[in-house]
Amino acid sequence: MSRGSGKGGSSRGKGNSRRHSISKSQKYQRANSLNPNNRTNKSGTDNRSNQMNPNNPAHDSSRQSSRSSGRWSQRMDAKSASRIQAHADKTDSNQDFKARAQSAAEKNEDENS
Repeated sequence: MSRGSGKGGSSRGKGNSRRHSISKSQKYQRANSLNPNNRTNKSGTDNRSNQMNPNNPAHDSSRQSSRSSGRWSQRMDAKSASRIQAHADKTDSNQDFKARAQSAAEKNEDENS
């Protein structure tokens, strides 16, 4: 009975098996994060479900209209619109987005003055 040359097949004691590559605590953490009965996974899923449900108050707070948005730092300005226009002209793509960016920048400039 020959057991072979001993050059392969067995990863025993070598540490190159996926099963042994993560620690026990990492394994438990991964199992918990994928477990639908786990509290943290469940709360994240419930939050997303609430935000997607139009009958839930969280739905409205997760949606922001462009009129009532308080995020002035993320609104389109003339410099960003010009950068978008230059890229659209150079690549000959996104012509409709270029037009929307320009009109949004003009609208925001009018609101600021």
